[in-house]
Amino acid sequence: MGELSVTGGMMGWLTSKSKEALLLCVGTLSSFWLVQVLRRILVKFALKKAYKGKDKLSLLILKFLGGNESRLLEMQDLLPQLPVPPVERSLKKWLASVEPLVTPKQFEDAKAAAKEFEDSEQSKTLQKVLQQRAAKMPNWLTDWWVEFAYLRQRGPLPTGSNFYSTDQYENMYGDVCTPDPIRRASDLIVGHLDFKQHVDEERKVCQKIGGVVPICMEGFPLVHGTTRIPGETCDVLKTHIVPPGGDAHVLLMVGSTMFKLPVQVKGQRLTSESLEIAIRDAVKEAKEAEETQFGQGAYAQPNVSLLTTRERTEWARNRALLMTGSAVNCESMDVVEQALFTVVMHDVATDCPKSNRILINEAFHGDGTRMWYDKCFNLIVFPDARVAWHYEHTYADAPVPGCGVEHALVAANPRTNYLRIHQEPKGKRYAGQVKAKLLKWETDNVSDFANWISKARAEFSELTSTIAAGPVNFYDFGINNIKLFKVSPDAFCQAALQVASYRYFARHVLTYESASLRAFKRGRTDTIRSATSEMTAFARAFCENQHCREGGKDKVIQLLRAASDTHSRISKEAAQGEGFDRHLLCLKLAAVTTGASVPRLFETDAWNLEFELATSQSPILQEHLKAPSPTVCTQGGGFGPTSSRGVGVSYHPLRDRICFHISVRSNNAAQDQELFASYLQEAFAGMRGLFQ
Repeated sequence: MGELSVTGGMMGWLTSKSKEALLLCVGTLSSFWLVQVLRRILVKFALKKAYKGKDKLSLLILKFLGGNESRLLEMQDLLPQLPVPPVERSLKKWLASVEPLVTPKQFEDAKAAAKEFEDSEQSKTLQKVLQQRAAKMPNWLTDWWVEFAYLRQRGPLPTGSNFYSTDQYENMYGDVCTPDPIRRASDLIVGHLDFKQHVDEERKVCQKIGGVVPICMEGFPLVHGTTRIPGETCDVLKTHIVPPGGDAHVLLMVGSTMFKLPVQVKGQRLTSESLEIAIRDAVKEAKEAEETQFGQGAYAQPNVSLLTTRERTEWARNRALLMTGSAVNCESMDVVEQALFTVVMHDVATDCPKSNRILINEAFHGDGTRMWYDKCFNLIVFPDARVAWHYEHTYADAPVPGCGVEHALVAANPRTNYLRIHQEPKGKRYAGQVKAKLLKWETDNVSDFANWISKARAEFSELTSTIAAGPVNFYDFGINNIKLFKVSPDAFCQAALQVASYRYFARHVLTYESASLRAFKRGRTDTIRSATSEMTAFARAFCENQHCREGGKDKVIQLLRAASDTHSRISKEAAQGEGFDRHLLCLKLAAVTTGASVPRLFETDAWNLEFELATSQSPILQEHLKAPSPTVCTQGGGFGPTSSRGVGVSYHPLRDRICFHISVRSNNAAQDQELFASYLQEAFAGMRGLFQ
């Protein structure tokens, strides 16, 4: 009552006009608040159906109420949750996916195991575990996927889950926009800092499918400052958050020599000119270092980064012993793991513009001595000023850091700076000059350090001796051409890959293609199993030259279009949360994590097929869509095969061209990589010929 009388007393002092004005102001604010609440309720309702692309009312609500430029994380809480698919449907789709790949006997066993599991009480129990996760968590899949597909995997990161990307087309095949490598490095650092500031201040807008349906953007704040820390059984992710008004740095590597390079002081970013001076001084210091037991010049420091190439449990043990009893090593490790990213001043000459295989393989893995493979990304600057990136991406899938690279490339290139859609953020720049600080490592008291390095070098040499990567580019053929064939561009690429794969393996193999689940809260990916019955039927007919027979061309075209229709359907289903691969995997994990017996389904030959062909279509233009693609685009990037004798293919279709990156793991990797590439080129040429 006291509060009411005070309020009433305060109102008593106001004139009638003042009271009216105050009430009008309160009413306006209340109305605005109610409108915003109603808007969010309607948008959340619409998002539950809009991701399927069929509900016109939902799409209309999003178009008018979703906002043209929603802030980065504005829609995050409104995104729908990933649904848990029915067990029966997932088993039916799985059986269809393995039928063209196994023997009749193996398929009958798979059908029996699937029926047995579907009818069991255990399937209901395990499904309930997933449904309970869905009720308690933003996403029932993502945490398990990150843990079991990434953090618990014990294999080396390079050529494993890490991937790479390359420079802009004009820089790869023409004169480099900024020919001084140190100047280019400093410009690109500033470009990445631009992107980070846009993300931190939420001036980076939420991406939307078709410009209407928002997608999950939670990975963007993790692009900088994230490190995968090795553990004995499970790694952990740590992201260093730079406080407002705080200092920030990157890790600068020159050979095996590491520096802490400040890029922000007391909240003020450094200019490109200041960074250039600091990098130039650090490179000079490294190259002029006196000879030590480890080497000379840039390699006079202990090559600690080589340990990040090791099997994860071994690296975890090495790291723990390296830091035990050494404050110096602990301090240096903190500097590494708190760095926004790594900048590598490389000393190996590329083969550009004649070729780009050296650049690609250095970016893919190198010799292990110049990168910190646990960092979110390594920006690699070659002596000719061409650049590439190497990524650890447990925290997000390729399009997320790829968006940052697109931003940095456009901003740092004098030829394309005018095209940038996000202008340079305002704010004071640090006026002083900084110095890169040499990181020191104490290894004399680590008795096995020399042995670790020797083993790491031998292990990495063996690992990379069985893998090779290279490009296949089609510069006169792209999405616009394929659409004239009445075939999905993605399906056309997958069909060509099935033809090449059938010729390479002499059989059909289980094929992985990633499908984005970012239409859902905390969504990552699901699997499209591209080697469908329709796709394999087309590949066989094409490889048997049935199109060369009388009347055969029309039949093969029909097979291709049927394969395209099926591929488009299963791709759409996977992106809409109706996939089956991750669902069945999580049913198995539900058994493992609860101590239950693993159902026989997961012991069948059909389940245990390896993805011998792993593929992914990644966008290399996400924001500058109206720009001339050769000017802005990178030449794409790639990743390693996921099986012991397999092929990894990343491809990037654009309006007027398609870029492929092909990696092969085998005992004759370089020859086999060229062989698969030749099969792909022949497939494209022959498939184009079907429509001429």
